[in-house]
Amino acid sequence: MYIAPCGIGLGHITRTDPIAKELNRRGVETIFSTYLDGLEYAKHNHLRTLEAVPINFKVTSDGTIDFKMTAATSGFSLGIRRFLRQVICEIQFMKRFKPDVVLSDSRASSLIAAWLLKIPVVLMLNQFRVEIIRRPSSKKLSLFDKIFFLIANLGWIFIRTGIQLIWVRCRVILIPDMPAPYTISVGNLAIPKGYIDKVKLIGPIISDSNGSQLDKKKLGFDLRTPLIYAAVSGPKIERQALNKALMEPLLDLSKKYNVVMSRGQPNSDFAEEISERFQIYDWIEKQDEFIRSCDVVVSRAGHGIIMKSMVYGKPMILVPIPDHTEQYGNAKRAVSINLAELIYQSELNTKTLNEAVEKILNSPEFVLTGQRVKKVAASTNAVVLACDVIMSLSGKS
Repeated sequence: MYIAPCGIGLGHITRTDPIAKELNRRGVETIFSTYLDGLEYAKHNHLRTLEAVPINFKVTSDGTIDFKMTAATSGFSLGIRRFLRQVICEIQFMKRFKPDVVLSDSRASSLIAAWLLKIPVVLMLNQFRVEIIRRPSSKKLSLFDKIFFLIANLGWIFIRTGIQLIWVRCRVILIPDMPAPYTISVGNLAIPKGYIDKVKLIGPIISDSNGSQLDKKKLGFDLRTPLIYAAVSGPKIERQALNKALMEPLLDLSKKYNVVMSRGQPNSDFAEEISERFQIYDWIEKQDEFIRSCDVVVSRAGHGIIMKSMVYGKPMILVPIPDHTEQYGNAKRAVSINLAELIYQSELNTKTLNEAVEKILNSPEFVLTGQRVKKVAASTNAVVLACDVIMSLSGKS
């Protein structure tokens, strides 16, 4: 089994890792192909991994996606050349490894490589319809900027259509999301009717949904005080921006609540106690224990962390990456089902975070929605379903 997760951020590799472990348990040999943050995670967790050609977008110092800089440094022709390099690299890897099936998590290059080599492909994604921001939110646009974004959005229609035509070259599309009416990525799943038969909504992928509770006493916390868990995730610069923005608001919150923050850096074991009620870790290996045991999750609006929070019925305060259309959509959807509060990064401060925490802790509807969502999540078994699909395509189930 050849597993190719997108390497931007940690969400893709952390949801393919449990699938790989279950396949290994069934006697299947697995190998990963990824890059950037995904590669860093794979090395930290000693996964058998091939280093793929990296593809990324440019961001500003505060983590905002910079479409003009991305276009200037990559451009259409350079972007196509890098993508083709990635396809060629994937073909070489697959010829060397000779997989029976390829699992591509939001990786078009791996899907094309496998399709050309006539290897069955299982595609996993939560964003079939990929969008870009219509205009940046952080500044007033000049006439040149307005023209640029008009042309970019028109051009993106053709690129988006091309990406969708690639997606449907797979045998099966796995959607690791909650069943209706709690599907978070519903706005990004405009899949043409002619391909609906390929789609399987399998539920959220969690490595240990029945694990143990966190021992708060060992952390030195008062058991009667609510626990706020800040789980920072996403690509490196976006993580750094949120880490910086959260420090002062979380320190203020720790005057009333227990607070634990994970900086989301998988290559570091550094930890420190900021105050009696505020602890910071570079990386938390058993994140599920903290989510399962906390009262509120504070995080980016990545699909993976939202799924984990929903599995355990936990309300969220979501701070999307600025100008990240998928995260904006995820956050607004979570708010619409009464399981989250949304704070834009530009508005994140001590006052707004305190108000969001107070609203969640004092509103029974968040608890009730969490209980309903947790019950629905318990009825799914995404890892087993995904592995069954993969094994059936290999002809060795």
